[in-house]
Amino acid sequence: MLPIHRSFNALSLLTLINVMLITFCFSEEKTAQKNKIDFEIHSGYFVSNKFEPKKPQSFIITNDQKIFDSAFGIAFVQGDNSNRLKEGSLKSKIVISTIKRGSFFCDYDVVSLTNNKGELELRYNLKKRESSTAEYSCPLIISIPKIDYKSVKFIENGKLIKNLK
Repeated sequence: MLPIHRSFNALSLLTLINVMLITFCFSEEKTAQKNKIDFEIHSGYFVSNKFEPKKPQSFIITNDQKIFDSAFGIAFVQGDNSNRLKEGSLKSKIVISTIKRGSFFCDYDVVSLTNNKGELELRYNLKKRESSTAEYSCPLIISIPKIDYKSVKFIENGKLIKNLK
C-alpha cells in the first residue's frame, strides 16, 4: 500500500474520485448526444396487403417514393391529425420502417436513433395488444435527413432483431 501524504486525506480522495466519475459520465453523455439523429415519426398510413403479406415482420429503408408507395397507402379518418410525409420530402429524407403483422395491434415507442460512424441504430419498445377477432399490419415509419450509412440496426425491446446492410 502506498503511503498517503498527511495533507491528502480520505475525504480528498473521495472528492477526487467523484470529480473523475462526473467528468466521465458527462463525456459519455456528450458522445451519445453527438451521435443522435433528428427524426420524425409519421402516421396516417396503412400497409398494402400486397407488400410482403406472409411475413410476420418487414423492414424498409428507402428514399424512393415508388418503393414507399408500394408498401403504404394513406388512411383517411374523420378528425385526422396524422403526421404524413410532405410531398417531395424523400428527395432530402430517408424513410426507415418496420411492420409487424399478426393478431395484435402494436404501440411503438421510439427510444433513440443514433449514428455511429455510418451504422444507424434504431431503438424502440413495442407493446402488443392482442386481438381474437382481427389481423393487423402495424407500421413504424420514421424519416431522417438523407445521410450516408452502412447499416441500420433495428433493436426492439432491447434485442437486436434485424441488421440491414
